[in-house]
Amino acid sequence: MQRRLMDILADPDNPDYWPLKLEIFKSEIREREKLPHPHDNGILCKFYCHQQDKFLVTDPLGENEQSLSKDEIDHITVLQNCYECIKEEIIDGILYHLREEKIKWFIIDREIPVMFPIDLRDVKQERKFISNYEADCAKLKIIKPEKIS
Repeated sequence: MQRRLMDILADPDNPDYWPLKLEIFKSEIREREKLPHPHDNGILCKFYCHQQDKFLVTDPLGENEQSLSKDEIDHITVLQNCYECIKEEIIDGILYHLREEKIKWFIIDREIPVMFPIDLRDVKQERKFISNYEADCAKLKIIKPEKIS
């Protein structure tokens, strides 16, 4: 998974929880032979730049959402930074947000964000992931699968 997915990933049970937070447990750098084309705003992300933790639109998720101006975006990042950002491939990690002081999380397992609604979560897969990254998960207070939390 690349960080630029943070631009669009949201909680499937409540899409208003966006952008999500990201904790990377394992990643690697990969050179890209083909580079993606930028959006109309001149960079690879359209709504939110996770690398800079900045919105690229005004009124995100609101009725008056509009792209920032080219000058405003240039103060956040430039296309070359985007191309450097997409070199990092996230192998394993956690996507999460806080709801009422409690963490709600989703695993990134072997490069794939596993983001099923709560009723469809795979307890065995989550249990195995937690056991593989026990110390990292414990730092986030993740000790058992979400479905049975």
